[in-house]
Amino acid sequence: MSESNESKTAAKKLESSTEHAKKALDATASAAKVVGETVKHHAQVAFETGKEHISAAAKDLADAASATYGDVSEKAKAKACEYQDKGRAIYGDVSSRAQTFQSDGEDYIRQNPLKAVGIAVGIGFLIGIIFRR
Repeated sequence: MSESNESKTAAKKLESSTEHAKKALDATASAAKVVGETVKHHAQVAFETGKEHISAAAKDLADAASATYGDVSEKAKAKACEYQDKGRAIYGDVSSRAQTFQSDGEDYIRQNPLKAVGIAVGIGFLIGIIFRR
């Protein structure tokens, strides 16, 4: 009879641990959602603040340009060209790096197809577990 009580106790403990694990997973998912929403909110606030500062900077630049149009206009054009050139250089560098990473990734996959499939399956499995909740 003591084995029956021990079995029942073990079954209850197993059921209890399962419930606790489910609650912990639900709490973790809820926390992740809150963190995501918080980050999204802060990003939106930062974007709006940046947008306001850009508008103010553009207005200030326009006011300065109208006050001393010739000099400020030339300086603004020179700065715009400078930043445009820097932007193109950065874009070219980033594009080149992205192509290099893509090429390296493709080479790795060609050299290690089973590892690549295994990694993809593992990542897909983890993402599936995360999004299932």
